[in-house]
Amino acid sequence: MRVEVEDRTSVDKILKVEIPPEETKRVVEEVEREYQRRAKIKGFREGKAPLYLVRKLFKEEIEERSIERLIGETLEKAIKEANLEPLLRPRIESFDRIVEGSPFTYSVLVEVRPEINLSKEDYIGLEVEREKDEVSEEEVERILNELRYSFSELKEVDDEIKERDAVVISFVAYDGENPIPGHEAQALYIDVGTGEFNEKVERELIGKRIGDRFTVEVEHPEDALNPLLAGKKVRYEIEVKEIYRRELEELTDEFLKKLNLGFESVEKLRESIRERLLNDKKRRNENRYRERLLEKILEKVDFEVPARYVEIKFYQLVDQLRETLAQDGLSFEKLNLSLESLKKRLMPIAEKQAKEEILLEKIAEIEGISIPDEEIERMKENMMKGLGIPEEEAIRILQFNILPKMLAERTLQFLVENSKPIFKEE
Repeated sequence: MRVEVEDRTSVDKILKVEIPPEETKRVVEEVEREYQRRAKIKGFREGKAPLYLVRKLFKEEIEERSIERLIGETLEKAIKEANLEPLLRPRIESFDRIVEGSPFTYSVLVEVRPEINLSKEDYIGLEVEREKDEVSEEEVERILNELRYSFSELKEVDDEIKERDAVVISFVAYDGENPIPGHEAQALYIDVGTGEFNEKVERELIGKRIGDRFTVEVEHPEDALNPLLAGKKVRYEIEVKEIYRRELEELTDEFLKKLNLGFESVEKLRESIRERLLNDKKRRNENRYRERLLEKILEKVDFEVPARYVEIKFYQLVDQLRETLAQDGLSFEKLNLSLESLKKRLMPIAEKQAKEEILLEKIAEIEGISIPDEEIERMKENMMKGLGIPEEEAIRILQFNILPKMLAERTLQFLVENSKPIFKEE
């Protein structure tokens, strides 16, 4: 067997494999005999048809099966001989027809892990900015105040809209002269001043009365959650339908008991809110810290990522977005979203994720971070029993969905433990 490697890029290799005529002949003859044993041909008992007839009747199937077997038997050996470490499953690029007396050749695309020149100084002991895990009294009071608003009674009024009034509007959003699919409503409830719908629209609502019609133009940022709004100047045609005003009660122990929230006093509620806010802030600050830490390491190294690896990450993001939209009863079709439009927004995120994963794998390799075999075996057994799947399927899920994330998480935790947080002054 002869093996050649052609560099398409630093991470994309074309592996060309040539199998000698005698090896090709052996495999073809094996396949022919298999077909002969199973062939059901009129006038002959099963397995007794002459070989020349089997070759004639099953020529295309025999060639197809022979090619599959030739590639299957030689690809792994060829990859090892070429000293390549695939990042993804190799993809067949081309193959010849089988010609008697001639070698069989095929080529595959092998995406390899990039070479990353990384020293310990690039990722150990880095100083990274971090917010303090603190909760102010103002934050606690804001939540307590929101609780008063949530449990207040609403009274319909015929008056000018004030901040924190609840209003019902109808609206249609336009991109130029075209209505934006899925972005309209006949009766939308808005809590004015919370920013939950749109801060500019809510500011314009203040002072309006029932029956008022008006237009607001809003410039949405490029990273807006709704892809149909991202980066666009959207015109909202709005009509005020109803206005409600809250009758706020003072937050006392007695009022709290009537709400039946499980708290005996305002002070107990205050403590619970403070604890929840602190846990949320710790989690948010930790996530931001990790992002900054990875960004700081990536600034020190430059490497190429296989295009297909980025593409896989892109389609994972697409699937996540599809599931999120489905929860709200939406779809790409309803929102008129194409893969091309999604690529503009999601490809940079996919490339960043791909780089981070490869970087973490490299650091895990340098530091000897791994998942013990006994832990992997235990997870495999649990999956086989819990999901009722065969061993091969459990191994595949572990290798491609679970173990990479576990290894990345352990490596990232190692980096955090070996970094130096610089706390921001508020």
